[in-house]
Amino acid sequence: MDISISLGGYLPIKDRIAYNKKCGWDACELSLGQFFKGDGIFADIDSVTDAQLEEFFGGLKKEADKCGFYFGQTHSQFDGHIRESVYPGGYDEAVKKEIACIKATHLLGANKMVAHPHVLNTRKYDFNIEQGYRRAFDFYKKLAGALEEYDVYCCVENMWHYDYKEEHLCSTILSHADEMVKICNELGPRFKCCLDIGHCVLTQDDPAEAVRIIGDKLYALHCHDNDGLDDLHTMAYMPQSMHYIRKRKPMRVNWEKLMQALKDVNYQGTLNFETGAPGPEELHEVFYTWYAKIARYLANLCN
Repeated sequence: MDISISLGGYLPIKDRIAYNKKCGWDACELSLGQFFKGDGIFADIDSVTDAQLEEFFGGLKKEADKCGFYFGQTHSQFDGHIRESVYPGGYDEAVKKEIACIKATHLLGANKMVAHPHVLNTRKYDFNIEQGYRRAFDFYKKLAGALEEYDVYCCVENMWHYDYKEEHLCSTILSHADEMVKICNELGPRFKCCLDIGHCVLTQDDPAEAVRIIGDKLYALHCHDNDGLDDLHTMAYMPQSMHYIRKRKPMRVNWEKLMQALKDVNYQGTLNFETGAPGPEELHEVFYTWYAKIARYLANLCN
């Protein structure tokens, strides 16, 4: 199993590719929000041409090919919420940018794009299940034609929300594996699952059990660790303390148990870590190199 990480570092984007390869990684996930949101080069989506996308993302693929590296998957630009400050054009603008992300994924040589569902703010725990499900379904369905055209699979991701009354994170749309499988079955064969390991424990779901429920629909992973209370996106094995300042006992990631589950379902994707380097730039190479060794250790448990 190849190991992958969110393409990181403070180098120019093209230089990060060889840098991550040098540190011991086989592949990466490219987060596309940096290009399609805020001051990104493709933020004004109505002025973006296919030729511009091909020149930029095709160029990144060529850089990866040069050093024997590849883009195993992408993460689309949508975070699940349509805010006027982010999408002045509203819902339609968000959909246009998702379709552009599908094109970018194809140009990078990847065939998997992780995409957050459209989250209904009142969909917490078991409230507003049907309304929340329909909103997510309708948004994903608008991507189906582009996914087929560009031979890309959309990987729906398990999410979390926040309970302000109880002061802890809680479940929402697609937090649980059975709902992820259900929506993929109803959306059609171009929709698969990306299981976010850190998100699982934040919503009190056992990641290994979730892997087994999803089974052959598991196409991508977001591996990262946390303290069971906050979405920290730290290295595997990193959180050592279990603090109890909140109102419930936190869960933790059992990495060995998770690797056995991946092996049992014959998972075929990369072991992808959604984590960036902490600290000053001078320490980043140490981080990426050390983390690649941890990732390789875990990948070997699946082989």
